[in-house]
Amino acid sequence: MTILAVRMQRRSFLCALASLTAGFASSSTEAAERLRLAAFMVGLPLDHPIVLTRLGILKRLMVQRGWIEGQNIRYLVRSSNSDPQTLATTARELVGEAPDVIVAGSSTETAAILAATRTIPVLFSTASDPVGSGFVRSLERPEGNATGFSNNEPSMAAKWVDLLREIAPATLRIGVIFNPASAAAGGVTYVEHLSRSASEVGISLVSAPVSALSEIEPALAELAAQPGTGLFFPPDSFTFRNARVIAPLVAKYRMPTMYPYETFVEAGGLISYTGGRDESDLVMASYIDLIFRGANVAELPVQFSRSFELVINEKTAMALGLTIPLSLRVRASRIVS
Repeated sequence: MTILAVRMQRRSFLCALASLTAGFASSSTEAAERLRLAAFMVGLPLDHPIVLTRLGILKRLMVQRGWIEGQNIRYLVRSSNSDPQTLATTARELVGEAPDVIVAGSSTETAAILAATRTIPVLFSTASDPVGSGFVRSLERPEGNATGFSNNEPSMAAKWVDLLREIAPATLRIGVIFNPASAAAGGVTYVEHLSRSASEVGISLVSAPVSALSEIEPALAELAAQPGTGLFFPPDSFTFRNARVIAPLVAKYRMPTMYPYETFVEAGGLISYTGGRDESDLVMASYIDLIFRGANVAELPVQFSRSFELVINEKTAMALGLTIPLSLRVRASRIVS
């Protein structure tokens, strides 16, 4: 099956979620009456605005599906606080609560939860490379106890390379900075896709793995020593958490950089291109509802973004001596000034 066919199949499935839910509702009234436990594991602090916003949206979507907190559903939210030392412990404690479903905030949390259970249904709200990470056997039919949503699949590599070249035409090579311990599939799949896409347009690729925040500046200094170097930070929960530290460091070494999340651009990064996250909330709510009403998680396909967001920081472009071409301006979802 081609990528286009897979996307079309997923789009059709997403559009059919409402009717599927209705079908399960009509045959599962008794099941819906039992108090269900939906557990969540995130890497960000529980009082972080992103966590509060996403959880609030999901709860409202669940109410629309008939799941009222305190009546037929309760929520349990835990954070690992991005601490590798407590990640496995937090996952085991959450599994020990015997929830009906567990929602994981990222690939890092998903891996920890799946190491603790292969029976409880697990939904990843974002996992950039679920097949490469071993979370599912295939996108169309996961066949395990996990499925969910991804907004930055590896096949987007060609687009990331093209956009970086479009805003910074003098780019001759691209340095890829990531933490193998937290990047999806250890970053391997992304480096492979990026390498192929870059070579097709005559650009070389340099892999620059790091394992700590203190290693990022030395990596930047080494990459900046060669003129014509641009950067890309693939999806990685470690670099995402440290976006507000990384973006200013990159600016210091004056290299045009493409990011997978607008958080970096808001912190001073040049440009980002990412799949829309809003659809994740709909998928999570719909899948939780379907699982509560009897659906088999192994038969629920992984869903991907149908919309994409291009964000550019005009001030950063000017500081780099770059002019945002009209072709990018008209396509940008937002230009940060």
